Amino acid sequence: MRTKEEILRMEICECGEKNVAEAIDIFQNTSLPFKKAKKLVTECNKSCCRAALVKLYDMNQFGTYDFEEIEHLIEQRLERIRRLAEGE
Repeated sequence: MRTKEEILRMEICECGEKNVAEAIDIFQNTSLPFKKAKKLVTECNKSCCRAALVKLYDMNQFGTYDFEEIEHLIEQRLERIRRLAEGE
């Protein structure tokens, strides 16, 4: 398992090139609903990083973060991308 600092540096969205810490900062500084706040992070309409972002947005709303869960969701997305690249 990674440290909290390592997780905060993990890229949460390739499109927007934002890491977890930047996404948290964006979510904390906006009162927009998820769909519009997500667009600030991703800078696109794709749904590839949606699971991690929804969870992070919800955690922000409740004021507590489970960084292990965020890491797990990011790792799942990266694994799906690897499998697709390999043609499985």
